[in-house]
Amino acid sequence: MKKISLLSLLFLLVTIGKTFAGSFTILNLIPCSFQVYTGTGTITDPATGTAYPFTFGPMTIAPGNSSFANPALLPGFSSSAPAGLQTAGCASAIAGRGPSGIDPTPVSANFALTNTVPYNVFTSTNAPTCNSGVNYQMSWNAGASGCDVILLIF
Repeated sequence: MKKISLLSLLFLLVTIGKTFAGSFTILNLIPCSFQVYTGTGTITDPATGTAYPFTFGPMTIAPGNSSFANPALLPGFSSSAPAGLQTAGCASAIAGRGPSGIDPTPVSANFALTNTVPYNVFTSTNAPTCNSGVNYQMSWNAGASGCDVILLIF
């Protein structure tokens, strides 16, 4: 039943889409926090086709929902793109550290996720204490525009 509810929620978010290309929504459904050290993406000038890279981070992913309507709102956003273009772009990757596991292996799980299969899914193997010793999964999903991101953690 839990998987059906999660899939229904994800489907609703994907089909509704956002009004700005490049939104980044995080649905953290477990009681653990994560640290994103860095993220990357691209802003493309529609008039010239020039691609400008952008970076963001660090940022903490707390339990619950977080939404950023465009890349410029992401913590630590930086880009050489002209200011007028910075509200539309596509995030393409994040890297960070997950919560610590249970003894005898109290190790945090490093993760890297991208918008490309098979690197768009991460499953922990360290049974974090904050999730009652249950592994979690992170999934990078493209929204309705193909550029919006929905990061689902369950």
